[in-house]
Amino acid sequence: MPTAPTSSLLSRGAVGFWFLGLGALGLLRGAMRAFRHGPFAADAVTWVWLIGSALILLAGAVVVVRAARSMRERVDD
Repeated sequence: MPTAPTSSLLSRGAVGFWFLGLGALGLLRGAMRAFRHGPFAADAVTWVWLIGSALILLAGAVVVVRAARSMRERVDD
């Protein structure tokens, strides 16, 4: 009887890695906007962009960590 194929962390945490990438790009874009004219000068739109990107980055990290933990638990069983 064939066994079920094992899934990798990349496939189990794909949405998390996608969120990590979006968050990183958003932080980069927010920083570019904040430093557009020299020293850090963030308006309300820039703050919303930076905070939203940080939250998406955090959500992606949580998803990836949960996927890694669930994989570790499957190996321990």
